[in-house]
Amino acid sequence: MTILLIPGTGTSSSITQSTSGTYNFSVTQYQVIRQSMLDIGALDALEQPTPEEYTDCGFKLNMFVKQIMGKQDFAPGMKVWTRERSALFLGYTQYTYKLGATGDNWAQKTVGLSYPQQFNSVLTTGTAAASQANITVASSANVNLNDYIGVLVGGDLLWTTVSAVNTSTNVVTLATNLTAAVGPNSQVFNYTTKGQRPEVIIAANLRDIYFNDTPLRMMTVEEYESLPTKAMPTFQSDPTAILYETKFTVQDPNGRLYIDCGGAQDVTKHLHITWLRPVQDLDNPGDCPDYPQRYYAMLVLELGKLIAPMFDCEWTQTLESSRVEARAIASEADPEVSRAYFEVDSGDAYGP
Repeated sequence: MTILLIPGTGTSSSITQSTSGTYNFSVTQYQVIRQSMLDIGALDALEQPTPEEYTDCGFKLNMFVKQIMGKQDFAPGMKVWTRERSALFLGYTQYTYKLGATGDNWAQKTVGLSYPQQFNSVLTTGTAAASQANITVASSANVNLNDYIGVLVGGDLLWTTVSAVNTSTNVVTLATNLTAAVGPNSQVFNYTTKGQRPEVIIAANLRDIYFNDTPLRMMTVEEYESLPTKAMPTFQSDPTAILYETKFTVQDPNGRLYIDCGGAQDVTKHLHITWLRPVQDLDNPGDCPDYPQRYYAMLVLELGKLIAPMFDCEWTQTLESSRVEARAIASEADPEVSRAYFEVDSGDAYGP
């Protein structure tokens, strides 16, 4: 039992100690900004940031959260926090792919499927003639209106979107007509959401419809450019290596992935890719930072140091010590697990 003195009353009250039972503490963009301003003395306890101050501080905060995302050595834990797994569907004559929300068929989520399933796979059960838009599948349970859908036509996947689904007859209507006839047992893939542009690709496998994986090698740009037949339209093969370049422009916010052949010989196989996504923007006062809870104190103190010159405030040694400590704690959160191997140097023919 704990006895508490109630402020301003001179009386005491007894309460039974207990924990809250909750684990969802979070902060908002506005709270980070205001606390940073309080720490440096730009506000007193009863003041609020002006709209101009909020906008300027929010600009600095967004620059900082973007600076430490990805695979920066400062924040090893972000390599775990922002890790995603997605599927990239291949084309018969395609050797370069755009990875991003407006790019190629880069599947991250399908409505109705649980994580980590990024897409739905199903077979046709009937024949559909060329120039028709209706196909019949074994099950339409996980085919959703407006999903991206790929139908194996000949040796390549015809990609379009779903314009209608009849769950009683399992008839799926495509947004565009078939370019050739499709028979029974033709492969169909569909997915709902495309992934974001990867900051870094960590690993990639070539995966078949039976979930057999073949690891792919990561190429350097020199290795890729030295391949003599990488863009040859008649060079179809299973890719064995990839090169990824993270590009970003307002006009085309997608990364670029290159395979080591002119196209995939079996488009029912896809690339299963493990990657790091960007952290989300902080656009509104109520937005929570896209960071683990252990980063909250660091965000407040880092922002305080960035904005102190704006307000002609002193950045004290006490604040600097707190910032360094918070940064060290955050940077060690959720560290990546890695292995190190040591090999005895046997020397050469002329040495020991």
